[in-house]
Amino acid sequence: MRAAAERGTLLHTLFERLPGTPPAERREAALSWLARVTSLDSIESEEIVDHALSVIDDPAFGAIFSAEALAEAPLAGVVGGQVIAGTADRLLITPHQVLVVDFKTGRRVPRDVDGVPEAHVAQMAAYVAVLEALFADRPVRAALLYTSGPRLIAVPPAMLASYKPGYQAPEDNLVVAG
Repeated sequence: MRAAAERGTLLHTLFERLPGTPPAERREAALSWLARVTSLDSIESEEIVDHALSVIDDPAFGAIFSAEALAEAPLAGVVGGQVIAGTADRLLITPHQVLVVDFKTGRRVPRDVDGVPEAHVAQMAAYVAVLEALFADRPVRAALLYTSGPRLIAVPPAMLASYKPGYQAPEDNLVVAG
């Protein structure tokens, strides 16, 4: 478990730092950094770097890792009387929409959005709620990038709605007259 947590932390850091490095220099920069901060052998380091680069260089995730996307973007706000604070792994703000992405580096990858753990949906719902208050003029979308797939899973607004802070299901708002 400790090794898996360390691997996830290293991948997160590479996903944060490598996109800003010129593509031709990424591999060497990543290996050099891993050699400085870990005691991994060269085979383990190369596996982690290969995995990180396969995700970063995948055209399907190009926008997420583009220069326009913010890495490790802090989010904070009050929604429905609840203080929300967190850090979005990637935040892409365009004139037409906002996309917030969180990386999940565990080996278990859901097949589709129905397999996404509730805790992950709740986390994204909180991020979306904060961002909707800031960007009321455009839609805010959420996605989870399961890096072991790799698979990007968009979390639809309808699924996020019931997990948003301060949300009450319509039936919870009914007053029963006695």
